[in-house]
Amino acid sequence: MLFIFAALAITLLITPDKTNHSLTSMDNIKLSHSNIALAIKTKYDQELGNLANYKASHYAARIYRISGTTSYLPYNLQDLRYMKDRVEQLLQVAHDNNEVKYSSTKPSKWLAKANDSSARIRAELRRKSLDIAPSLPYYLSSLSILRRSLEYRICYQPFDQLKEQVLAHDYTRSLSDPSLIKAWAAQLANIVIWIKQLGGKDYSDVFLGALQAVYPDDQDKLLNIQQYENKIYGLTHMILASSQYYQYHINRDDFAGIFEYFDNNIDTIISRAKADVVAEVGIAYLLASEHDNPAFEKAKQNIAQQYDETYHMIPSIDGTFDISAGAHRNILAIMLLSSPQQLYPGPWLGEIVDNTQLPQGMNHCKQS
Repeated sequence: MLFIFAALAITLLITPDKTNHSLTSMDNIKLSHSNIALAIKTKYDQELGNLANYKASHYAARIYRISGTTSYLPYNLQDLRYMKDRVEQLLQVAHDNNEVKYSSTKPSKWLAKANDSSARIRAELRRKSLDIAPSLPYYLSSLSILRRSLEYRICYQPFDQLKEQVLAHDYTRSLSDPSLIKAWAAQLANIVIWIKQLGGKDYSDVFLGALQAVYPDDQDKLLNIQQYENKIYGLTHMILASSQYYQYHINRDDFAGIFEYFDNNIDTIISRAKADVVAEVGIAYLLASEHDNPAFEKAKQNIAQQYDETYHMIPSIDGTFDISAGAHRNILAIMLLSSPQQLYPGPWLGEIVDNTQLPQGMNHCKQS
Protein backbone atom coordinates (compact mmCIF):
# COMPACT_ATOMS: atom_id res chain seq x y z
CA MET A 1 0.00 0.00 0.00
CA LEU A 2 2.94 2.37 0.51
CA PHE A 3 3.40 2.75 -3.22
CA ILE A 4 0.17 4.74 -3.37
CA PHE A 5 1.68 7.57 -1.41
CA ALA A 6 5.17 7.56 -2.87
CA ALA A 7 4.69 9.80 -5.88
CA LEU A 8 7.23 12.40 -4.83
CA ALA A 9 8.79 12.79 -8.25
CA ILE A 10 5.73 14.48 -9.72
CA THR A 11 3.90 15.98 -6.77
CA LEU A 12 2.36 18.64 -8.97
CA LEU A 13 0.26 15.92 -10.62
CA ILE A 14 -1.14 14.29 -7.49
CA THR A 15 -4.67 15.51 -6.86
CA PRO A 16 -7.58 16.81 -8.88
CA ASP A 17 -7.16 20.58 -9.06
CA LYS A 18 -10.26 22.69 -9.61
CA THR A 19 -8.48 26.06 -9.49
CA ASN A 20 -7.74 27.99 -12.67
CA HIS A 21 -4.02 28.03 -13.37
CA SER A 22 -3.26 30.74 -15.92
CA LEU A 23 0.16 30.02 -17.36
CA THR A 24 0.45 32.70 -20.03
CA SER A 25 4.01 33.63 -20.97
CA MET A 26 4.48 36.94 -19.19
CA ASP A 27 7.75 38.74 -19.93
CA ASN A 28 8.48 36.04 -22.51
CA ILE A 29 9.26 33.47 -19.82
CA LYS A 30 9.23 30.06 -21.46
CA LEU A 31 7.00 27.48 -19.84
CA SER A 32 8.67 24.33 -18.58
CA HIS A 33 7.43 20.96 -19.75
CA SER A 34 6.20 20.17 -16.24
CA ASN A 35 4.23 23.43 -16.09
CA ILE A 36 2.55 22.62 -19.38
CA ALA A 37 1.67 19.16 -18.07
CA LEU A 38 0.22 20.73 -14.93
CA ALA A 39 -1.84 23.24 -16.91
CA ILE A 40 -3.33 20.54 -19.14
CA LYS A 41 -4.04 18.33 -16.15
CA THR A 42 -5.76 21.21 -14.36
CA LYS A 43 -7.92 21.83 -17.41
CA TYR A 44 -9.02 18.19 -17.51
CA ASP A 45 -9.55 18.03 -13.76
CA GLN A 46 -12.04 20.88 -14.16
CA GLU A 47 -13.85 19.10 -17.01
CA LEU A 48 -13.61 15.51 -15.81
CA GLY A 49 -17.23 15.29 -14.72
CA ASN A 50 -18.32 16.25 -18.24
CA LEU A 51 -16.50 13.38 -19.94
CA ALA A 52 -18.16 10.09 -20.81
CA ASN A 53 -17.57 7.35 -18.26
CA TYR A 54 -14.98 5.49 -20.33
CA LYS A 55 -12.92 8.60 -21.03
CA ALA A 56 -13.09 9.72 -17.40
CA SER A 57 -11.95 6.32 -16.11
CA HIS A 58 -9.29 6.21 -18.84
CA TYR A 59 -7.94 9.55 -17.60
CA ALA A 60 -8.20 8.46 -13.95
CA ALA A 61 -6.22 5.26 -14.52
CA ARG A 62 -3.44 7.05 -16.35
CA ILE A 63 -3.04 9.77 -13.76
CA TYR A 64 -2.86 7.03 -11.14
CA ARG A 65 -0.11 5.23 -13.08
CA ILE A 66 2.14 8.28 -13.21
CA SER A 67 1.47 9.49 -9.68
CA GLY A 68 -0.07 6.82 -7.43
CA THR A 69 -2.87 9.13 -6.35
CA THR A 70 -6.16 7.52 -5.33
CA SER A 71 -8.16 10.72 -5.75
CA TYR A 72 -9.74 9.61 -9.01
CA LEU A 73 -10.80 6.10 -7.98
CA PRO A 74 -14.56 6.82 -8.09
CA TYR A 75 -14.26 7.04 -11.87
CA ASN A 76 -12.61 3.61 -12.00
CA LEU A 77 -15.28 2.15 -9.71
CA GLN A 78 -17.90 3.54 -12.06
CA ASP A 79 -16.04 1.81 -14.88
CA LEU A 80 -16.35 -1.49 -13.00
CA ARG A 81 -20.11 -1.06 -12.81
CA TYR A 82 -20.15 -0.42 -16.55
CA MET A 83 -17.97 -3.49 -17.15
CA LYS A 84 -20.36 -5.67 -15.19
CA ASP A 85 -23.28 -4.68 -17.40
CA ARG A 86 -21.15 -4.89 -20.51
CA VAL A 87 -19.77 -8.39 -19.92
CA GLU A 88 -23.29 -9.73 -19.45
CA GLN A 89 -24.34 -8.16 -22.76
CA LEU A 90 -21.31 -9.59 -24.57
CA LEU A 91 -21.92 -13.08 -23.20
CA GLN A 92 -25.53 -12.88 -24.33
CA VAL A 93 -24.41 -11.87 -27.81
CA ALA A 94 -22.16 -14.93 -27.96
CA HIS A 95 -24.90 -17.17 -26.56
CA ASP A 96 -27.20 -16.03 -29.37
CA ASN A 97 -24.42 -16.36 -32.00
CA ASN A 98 -24.86 -12.68 -32.80
CA GLU A 99 -21.20 -11.57 -32.89
CA VAL A 100 -21.51 -10.56 -36.54
CA LYS A 101 -24.79 -8.73 -36.00
CA TYR A 102 -23.29 -6.89 -33.02
CA SER A 103 -20.29 -5.85 -35.12
CA SER A 104 -22.44 -4.70 -38.04
CA THR A 105 -23.88 -1.88 -35.93
CA LYS A 106 -20.47 -0.19 -35.55
CA PRO A 107 -19.66 1.35 -38.99
CA SER A 108 -22.32 4.05 -38.77
CA LYS A 109 -20.86 5.13 -35.41
CA TRP A 110 -17.33 5.22 -36.80
CA LEU A 111 -18.42 7.46 -39.66
CA ALA A 112 -20.40 9.74 -37.36
CA LYS A 113 -17.37 10.28 -35.12
CA ALA A 114 -14.92 10.89 -37.97
CA ASN A 115 -13.94 14.55 -37.63
CA ASP A 116 -11.11 14.87 -40.18
CA SER A 117 -10.11 13.41 -43.52
CA SER A 118 -7.83 10.73 -42.03
CA ALA A 119 -10.56 9.65 -39.63
CA ARG A 120 -13.06 9.39 -42.48
CA ILE A 121 -10.63 7.29 -44.52
CA ARG A 122 -10.04 5.05 -41.50
CA ALA A 123 -13.77 4.66 -40.84
CA GLU A 124 -14.38 3.58 -44.43
CA LEU A 125 -11.46 1.13 -44.36
CA ARG A 126 -12.82 -0.39 -41.17
CA ARG A 127 -16.29 -0.71 -42.65
CA LYS A 128 -14.87 -2.60 -45.61
CA SER A 129 -12.68 -4.76 -43.37
CA LEU A 130 -15.80 -6.36 -41.90
CA ASP A 131 -16.18 -8.24 -45.17
CA ILE A 132 -13.09 -10.21 -44.13
CA ALA A 133 -13.43 -10.24 -40.33
CA PRO A 134 -17.13 -9.58 -39.68
CA SER A 135 -16.95 -10.22 -35.93
CA LEU A 136 -13.76 -8.26 -35.17
CA PRO A 137 -15.48 -5.38 -33.31
CA TYR A 138 -17.14 -7.89 -30.99
CA TYR A 139 -13.80 -9.41 -30.04
CA LEU A 140 -12.21 -5.99 -29.62
CA SER A 141 -14.98 -4.98 -27.22
CA SER A 142 -14.59 -8.22 -25.29
CA LEU A 143 -10.81 -7.93 -25.05
CA SER A 144 -11.11 -4.35 -23.84
CA ILE A 145 -13.27 -5.50 -20.94
CA LEU A 146 -10.93 -8.38 -20.09
CA ARG A 147 -7.87 -6.14 -20.32
CA ARG A 148 -9.35 -3.72 -17.78
CA SER A 149 -10.27 -6.58 -15.44
CA LEU A 150 -6.58 -7.55 -15.45
CA GLU A 151 -5.47 -3.99 -14.82
CA TYR A 152 -7.89 -3.57 -11.92
CA ARG A 153 -7.10 -7.11 -10.64
CA ILE A 154 -10.77 -7.88 -10.30
CA CYS A 155 -12.16 -11.41 -10.50
CA TYR A 156 -15.72 -12.08 -11.61
CA GLN A 157 -17.09 -15.33 -12.99
CA PRO A 158 -18.56 -13.78 -16.16
CA PHE A 159 -15.08 -12.41 -16.96
CA ASP A 160 -13.78 -15.98 -16.88
CA GLN A 161 -16.57 -17.12 -19.18
CA LEU A 162 -15.85 -14.34 -21.65
CA LYS A 163 -12.13 -15.03 -21.48
CA GLU A 164 -12.63 -18.70 -22.37
CA GLN A 165 -14.71 -17.77 -25.38
CA VAL A 166 -12.35 -15.02 -26.58
CA LEU A 167 -9.22 -17.17 -26.34
CA ALA A 168 -10.89 -19.96 -28.31
CA HIS A 169 -11.17 -17.68 -31.34
CA ASP A 170 -8.46 -17.85 -34.04
CA TYR A 171 -7.11 -14.39 -34.85
CA THR A 172 -4.53 -15.38 -37.47
CA ARG A 173 -6.38 -13.99 -40.46
CA SER A 174 -7.42 -10.78 -38.72
CA LEU A 175 -3.84 -10.10 -37.64
CA SER A 176 -2.27 -10.80 -41.02
CA ASP A 177 -4.70 -9.65 -43.69
CA PRO A 178 -3.45 -6.45 -45.43
CA SER A 179 -6.93 -4.90 -45.49
CA LEU A 180 -7.23 -5.24 -41.74
CA ILE A 181 -3.69 -4.00 -41.13
CA LYS A 182 -4.50 -0.86 -43.14
CA ALA A 183 -7.62 -0.21 -41.08
CA TRP A 184 -6.78 -1.38 -37.58
CA ALA A 185 -3.00 -1.45 -36.95
CA ALA A 186 -3.14 -0.05 -33.40
CA GLN A 187 -6.10 -2.20 -32.39
CA LEU A 188 -4.54 -5.33 -33.88
CA ALA A 189 -1.36 -4.64 -31.90
CA ASN A 190 -3.53 -4.42 -28.79
CA ILE A 191 -5.16 -7.74 -29.65
CA VAL A 192 -1.74 -9.40 -29.98
CA ILE A 193 -0.58 -8.23 -26.57
CA TRP A 194 -3.89 -8.63 -24.72
CA ILE A 195 -4.33 -12.23 -25.87
CA LYS A 196 -0.80 -13.00 -24.73
CA GLN A 197 -1.40 -11.32 -21.36
CA LEU A 198 -4.60 -13.34 -20.93
CA GLY A 199 -2.63 -16.55 -21.38
CA GLY A 200 -3.48 -17.16 -25.03
CA LYS A 201 -1.45 -17.66 -28.17
CA ASP A 202 1.44 -15.34 -29.08
CA TYR A 203 0.65 -13.77 -32.45
CA SER A 204 3.49 -11.21 -32.33
CA ASP A 205 5.46 -12.56 -35.28
CA VAL A 206 2.31 -12.97 -37.37
CA PHE A 207 1.27 -9.35 -36.85
CA LEU A 208 4.68 -7.66 -37.07
CA GLY A 209 5.54 -9.61 -40.20
CA ALA A 210 2.26 -8.55 -41.81
CA LEU A 211 2.70 -4.93 -40.72
CA GLN A 212 6.17 -4.81 -42.27
CA ALA A 213 4.89 -6.40 -45.48
CA VAL A 214 2.09 -3.83 -45.78
CA TYR A 215 4.30 -0.87 -44.81
CA PRO A 216 7.95 -1.57 -45.80
CA ASP A 217 10.26 0.99 -44.20
CA ASP A 218 11.78 1.97 -47.53
CA GLN A 219 8.36 2.96 -48.87
CA ASP A 220 7.31 5.40 -46.14
CA LYS A 221 7.45 8.27 -48.62
CA LEU A 222 4.71 6.63 -50.66
CA LEU A 223 2.26 6.55 -47.74
CA ASN A 224 -0.45 9.14 -47.24
CA ILE A 225 -0.96 10.62 -43.77
CA GLN A 226 -3.58 8.07 -42.70
CA GLN A 227 -1.36 5.18 -43.81
CA TYR A 228 1.76 6.61 -42.22
CA GLU A 229 0.11 7.31 -38.87
CA ASN A 230 -1.56 3.91 -38.94
CA LYS A 231 1.85 2.27 -39.32
CA ILE A 232 3.38 4.22 -36.42
CA TYR A 233 0.35 3.48 -34.24
CA GLY A 234 0.81 -0.23 -34.90
CA LEU A 235 4.40 0.02 -33.67
CA THR A 236 3.74 2.19 -30.61
CA HIS A 237 0.85 0.06 -29.43
CA MET A 238 3.03 -3.04 -29.32
CA ILE A 239 5.09 -1.20 -26.71
CA LEU A 240 2.31 0.63 -24.86
CA ALA A 241 0.15 -2.48 -24.54
CA SER A 242 3.15 -4.51 -23.36
CA SER A 243 3.62 -2.00 -20.54
CA GLN A 244 -0.02 -2.72 -19.64
CA TYR A 245 -0.62 0.87 -20.61
CA TYR A 246 1.93 2.75 -18.51
CA GLN A 247 1.97 0.41 -15.51
CA TYR A 248 5.42 -1.06 -16.07
CA HIS A 249 8.65 -0.10 -17.78
CA ILE A 250 9.69 -2.20 -20.75
CA ASN A 251 13.03 -3.46 -22.02
CA ARG A 252 14.17 -1.77 -25.22
CA ASP A 253 15.82 -5.00 -26.37
CA ASP A 254 12.41 -6.68 -26.54
CA PHE A 255 11.42 -4.13 -29.20
CA ALA A 256 14.82 -3.49 -30.78
CA GLY A 257 13.50 -3.27 -34.33
CA ILE A 258 10.78 -0.79 -33.40
CA PHE A 259 13.13 1.47 -31.46
CA GLU A 260 15.71 1.35 -34.25
CA TYR A 261 13.00 2.54 -36.63
CA PHE A 262 12.03 5.37 -34.25
CA ASP A 263 15.69 6.36 -33.74
CA ASN A 264 16.24 6.62 -37.49
CA ASN A 265 12.95 8.31 -38.35
CA ILE A 266 12.05 10.56 -35.42
CA ASP A 267 12.44 13.76 -37.46
CA THR A 268 10.13 12.43 -40.17
CA ILE A 269 7.61 11.24 -37.59
CA ILE A 270 7.54 14.70 -36.02
CA SER A 271 7.19 16.44 -39.38
CA ARG A 272 4.43 14.17 -40.72
CA ALA A 273 2.40 12.83 -37.80
CA LYS A 274 -0.16 14.45 -35.52
CA ALA A 275 0.46 15.12 -31.84
CA ASP A 276 -1.15 11.87 -30.64
CA VAL A 277 1.32 9.82 -32.67
CA VAL A 278 4.38 11.87 -31.73
CA ALA A 279 3.44 11.68 -28.04
CA GLU A 280 3.07 7.89 -28.19
CA VAL A 281 6.54 7.58 -29.75
CA GLY A 282 7.95 9.78 -26.98
CA ILE A 283 6.21 7.73 -24.31
CA ALA A 284 7.72 4.56 -25.79
CA TYR A 285 11.14 6.00 -24.88
CA LEU A 286 9.81 7.00 -21.46
CA LEU A 287 8.69 3.44 -20.83
CA ALA A 288 12.15 2.23 -21.84
CA SER A 289 13.67 4.67 -19.29
CA GLU A 290 15.58 6.40 -22.09
CA HIS A 291 15.23 9.93 -20.76
CA ASP A 292 18.52 10.95 -22.36
CA ASN A 293 17.67 9.69 -25.83
CA PRO A 294 17.59 12.59 -28.34
CA ALA A 295 14.40 11.21 -29.89
CA PHE A 296 12.65 11.42 -26.53
CA GLU A 297 13.63 15.06 -26.11
CA LYS A 298 12.59 15.88 -29.67
CA ALA A 299 9.15 14.37 -29.09
CA LYS A 300 8.70 16.32 -25.85
CA GLN A 301 9.77 19.56 -27.46
CA ASN A 302 7.40 19.07 -30.37
CA ILE A 303 4.42 18.46 -28.09
CA ALA A 304 5.34 21.41 -25.85
CA GLN A 305 5.47 23.68 -28.89
CA GLN A 306 1.91 22.73 -29.80
CA TYR A 307 0.55 23.74 -26.38
CA ASP A 308 -1.99 26.58 -26.47
CA GLU A 309 -1.73 28.88 -23.46
CA THR A 310 -5.25 30.25 -23.86
CA TYR A 311 -7.07 26.91 -23.86
CA HIS A 312 -4.46 25.02 -21.80
CA MET A 313 -4.59 22.14 -24.27
CA ILE A 314 -2.84 20.56 -27.22
CA PRO A 315 -5.21 21.32 -30.12
CA SER A 316 -6.33 18.91 -32.81
CA ILE A 317 -4.62 18.88 -36.19
CA ASP A 318 -7.23 21.37 -37.45
CA GLY A 319 -6.83 23.68 -34.44
CA THR A 320 -9.92 22.76 -32.41
CA PHE A 321 -10.05 22.43 -28.62
CA ASP A 322 -12.81 19.93 -27.91
CA ILE A 323 -12.33 18.46 -24.41
CA SER A 324 -13.78 15.04 -25.20
CA ALA A 325 -12.32 14.57 -28.68
CA GLY A 326 -8.95 15.81 -27.44
CA ALA A 327 -8.78 13.64 -24.32
CA HIS A 328 -6.50 10.97 -25.80
CA ARG A 329 -4.03 13.53 -27.15
CA ASN A 330 -3.91 15.63 -24.00
CA ILE A 331 -3.60 12.73 -21.57
CA LEU A 332 -0.63 11.54 -23.61
CA ALA A 333 0.82 15.05 -23.39
CA ILE A 334 0.47 15.07 -19.60
CA MET A 335 2.32 11.78 -19.31
CA LEU A 336 5.06 12.68 -21.77
CA LEU A 337 5.74 16.19 -20.48
CA SER A 338 5.66 15.20 -16.80
CA SER A 339 8.15 12.39 -17.63
CA PRO A 340 7.77 10.39 -14.40
CA GLN A 341 10.69 8.25 -13.31
CA GLN A 342 8.39 5.89 -11.40
CA LEU A 343 5.23 4.12 -12.53
CA TYR A 344 2.45 2.79 -10.31
CA PRO A 345 0.75 -0.46 -11.37
CA GLY A 346 -3.00 -0.52 -11.04
CA PRO A 347 -5.17 0.81 -9.68
CA TRP A 348 -5.79 -2.58 -8.09
CA LEU A 349 -9.24 -1.70 -6.89
CA GLY A 350 -9.75 -4.79 -4.73
CA GLU A 351 -6.73 -3.81 -2.64
CA ILE A 352 -7.35 -0.07 -2.47
CA VAL A 353 -11.08 0.20 -1.79
CA ASP A 354 -13.38 -1.59 0.61
CA ASN A 355 -14.96 -4.70 -0.90
CA THR A 356 -18.39 -3.29 -0.22
CA GLN A 357 -17.69 -0.65 -2.89
CA LEU A 358 -17.14 -3.28 -5.58
CA PRO A 359 -20.09 -4.39 -7.72
CA GLN A 360 -21.81 -7.49 -6.39
CA GLY A 361 -19.98 -10.69 -7.28
CA MET A 362 -16.65 -8.99 -7.94
CA ASN A 363 -13.61 -9.40 -5.73
CA HIS A 364 -9.88 -8.85 -5.72
CA CYS A 365 -7.79 -11.54 -7.36
CA LYS A 366 -4.05 -11.92 -6.99
CA GLN A 367 -2.17 -12.26 -10.24
CA SER A 368 1.47 -12.94 -10.98
